[in-house]
Amino acid sequence: MNNKRIVKNTLFLYIRMFLLMGISLYTSRLVLNTLGFEDYGIYNIVGGVIVLFGFISSALTGATRRFLNFSLGKQNELETRNTFSVCFSIHVLIAILIFILSETIGLWFLNTSLNIPENRLYAANWVYQFSIVSTCIGIIGIPFDSTIVAYEKMSIYAYISIVEGILKLLTVFLLIDSPFDKLIYYACLILCISILISGFKWVYCIKRFSICLIRLNFEGKAFKEILSFSGWSLFGQIAYIGSTTGLNMIINIFFGVILNAAMGIAQQVNSAIYNFVSNFQVAFNPQLVQSYSSGDMESHRKLISRSSRLSYYLLFIIALPILVNTNFILQLWLTDVPDKTVIFTQLIIIFSLLEAIGAPLWMSMQAIGRIKIYQIVISSINILNLPLAYLSLEYQSSAESIFYIKIILGVVMYIFRISYILPKIQYSITKYFRGVLFPSLFVTIISGVGVYIVSLYTVELYKFIFTTITSILFCILTIYFIGISKEERNKISNILIKWIH
Repeated sequence: MNNKRIVKNTLFLYIRMFLLMGISLYTSRLVLNTLGFEDYGIYNIVGGVIVLFGFISSALTGATRRFLNFSLGKQNELETRNTFSVCFSIHVLIAILIFILSETIGLWFLNTSLNIPENRLYAANWVYQFSIVSTCIGIIGIPFDSTIVAYEKMSIYAYISIVEGILKLLTVFLLIDSPFDKLIYYACLILCISILISGFKWVYCIKRFSICLIRLNFEGKAFKEILSFSGWSLFGQIAYIGSTTGLNMIINIFFGVILNAAMGIAQQVNSAIYNFVSNFQVAFNPQLVQSYSSGDMESHRKLISRSSRLSYYLLFIIALPILVNTNFILQLWLTDVPDKTVIFTQLIIIFSLLEAIGAPLWMSMQAIGRIKIYQIVISSINILNLPLAYLSLEYQSSAESIFYIKIILGVVMYIFRISYILPKIQYSITKYFRGVLFPSLFVTIISGVGVYIVSLYTVELYKFIFTTITSILFCILTIYFIGISKEERNKISNILIKWIH
């Protein structure tokens, strides 16, 4: 377990995250103000139709990263090169398949089933076509993205993302004074950025990594293994999309595009803060898979324990003051906040906390590779989001009821992950509870109660300032004294002593 490399990679990813978070939040505000609630909601829902077909690619993304990391862990360059060419070939086929599905079933669904104002249907179709091309380009580029992450070149990964974020910000300024239809023009500019960034990644990988050979390869054991792994991941992706994009479409059917705008804003906030976790996990994941493939199970179990706790703590430190001050933050950011945005944001963040602590378990399952039973059970639970959400709204429940259902199912999935995955890596469930779950619960309860008490005696700006400060203090203290092990506490103390002296 190379701790120095993890720290270095995490540092690069956090620099990327802070810059992108500021750019992203500011860009979203400008886009919302420039397009308006209606067009912003249309852009969000139309893009969702493409994402619905992209579940096939998402299943292959996990397979690509898993097999590249697994091959690198065995230090077999020939096998890794063959893995890359097979993954590239499969992604080309998937891009063609998604293009066909999008131009047939997707196009029909867009024009017949979605609740889009008639006078904006023309613009929605243009946005849809640009989104199809952008999605197909992204799919073909997935093996290149996975290679950058597998080789842990997080500096270049960070630089590319920052440039992409800056370019997206510049598009908004071009949008403000545009004489064209702003919704169509914005989708066109986003496509141009996608082509530029993807092209750079491809050139970089081909020149930098010897395994990145552009050739079609549909033969051999690797092709069958990746397809088999991806096949079982596919059901999981269908269920995942059903619980995200599918819910967005159910909201559209019952409430229209205004609540789609609320959903889009809530997801934007959640995505921004979840970057604190995802960047950390990206730095951990290659070693998590490679430690398993090399047979170092002790390091593998330590990585799971450490990454589970730290993933949760990183998100919780940011999430707590946002949960307490959601309305104030959204008012400050957007001025005019769409209905239901506050409660949507809060409930999505709570669900993400569950995902954060459970994500390393899923990465361990990917490393093991035998995912058939796991995917059947998890996907069956996850897919229940759609029928339960529809029934809830059909019987006149409030829009936020679908998120309560999502959170309950998230708890059920986490319990299953613990009971199913841990025995496979000889990790005691009791030890996991003592080392991961109980410390996380104690940190949550103590910090949450403390910040809630402070929030009762302050309002508006003062409430935001004091709850943010007390949230950070409570979290740091409870994590240090309760949330980490004695060994980890000693390491932190030694680092602080060296830094002071």
